[in-house]
Amino acid sequence: MRRHPMIMGDARFASRFLSNRWDLIAGEVIGTFVRLPSRHLSQGRIGAVPVEMRPEGWGTVVFLEDGRELGRIVRRSWWGRRWEISGSGYGFDLVSEPRPRRWSLRVGAFPVATISGTPWSYNRLTVRADVSLPAWALALAWQVVARPWEAAAEPRSLRAVARLVV
Repeated sequence: MRRHPMIMGDARFASRFLSNRWDLIAGEVIGTFVRLPSRHLSQGRIGAVPVEMRPEGWGTVVFLEDGRELGRIVRRSWWGRRWEISGSGYGFDLVSEPRPRRWSLRVGAFPVATISGTPWSYNRLTVRADVSLPAWALALAWQVVARPWEAAAEPRSLRAVARLVV
């Protein structure tokens, strides 16, 4: 079994303005991801390992490594302000805080990390982790926080409205 990078302390997701490429940086580049909005997924690498994050049904995004599911995030509230991250022996809740563009990762009711965007966008996310978190869990949180509507539904689950014949 492969050991996955763990992140503790300060990290960030950074992207240039209007770019679909993001880097996860914790002292050095841990992972690189490219968002493919038309397909509602992200592909990239954590270290040298190819990874993919893609919707699987309504309100669920899975994290795949070499085609094998490593973790998932599932929407737990109608408004998308509470998500559950699970996999590989870990479990967290991702919760939107009352302050704009601020989220927390929680174990039970206790925050163990914060994720915050800039006042105007999520183009740059800052992560402050009090405990070691798997990089794949932070990547799933990023997938939901940066573009929640893309995480809402798998493209194949979207159905065209039937045309009314008059």
